[in-house]
Amino acid sequence: MLFIFIVSGTRSQELLPFVENFTKSEYNGDNQVWNVVQGNDNAMYFANHHYFLRYNGVKWERYSLPNKTIIRSIFVDGDRIYCGSYKEFGYWKRSKGKMYYTSISKDKRLFLGNADNEEIWKIFRHNGKLYFQSFNEIYIATGNKIEKIKFPELISYCYPVEGKIYVAGVRRGVFLMEGNHFSKITAWPQLENNIIHGI
Repeated sequence: MLFIFIVSGTRSQELLPFVENFTKSEYNGDNQVWNVVQGNDNAMYFANHHYFLRYNGVKWERYSLPNKTIIRSIFVDGDRIYCGSYKEFGYWKRSKGKMYYTSISKDKRLFLGNADNEEIWKIFRHNGKLYFQSFNEIYIATGNKIEKIKFPELISYCYPVEGKIYVAGVRRGVFLMEGNHFSKITAWPQLENNIIHGI
């Protein structure tokens, strides 16, 4: 009997967490979700193609960027939700029950020449700086200053790991980003000519 009691006690701890599905008509947005984060206010935020969605567990809110472009990435930093799009990045902030957007890249002439067709696919913080990453270039924001650095080749994503930034190229393997320079990691030749989706 004791054995049965222990087994049933163990099984009761194996219950799956509560999952709730929402239809497109419930959240009133687009089909594709590119990124999901939870804010410091415990609300969930979604990069939902053309929309920036907020869900607090009861109510859905829907917003669009001023230029109506596709939102690819979002990142929480304090009370700001940073957002990356086509030739655009900035942040959302809540005031008086609504989300308001402030552009960081507007009028900075960042997307010129080869950067004319760039989209921001990943945002992260590293050593006090904010990084906005496209597949060809990375934009580093420190206060009001933005520095643009070109990658050594087309990449998939950057990965901040244990104080270092790893850059996954699509042909020549993985690079280590140190300031403005990229050093190829020669110890990982098996990763060359592979598209890396996670580190």
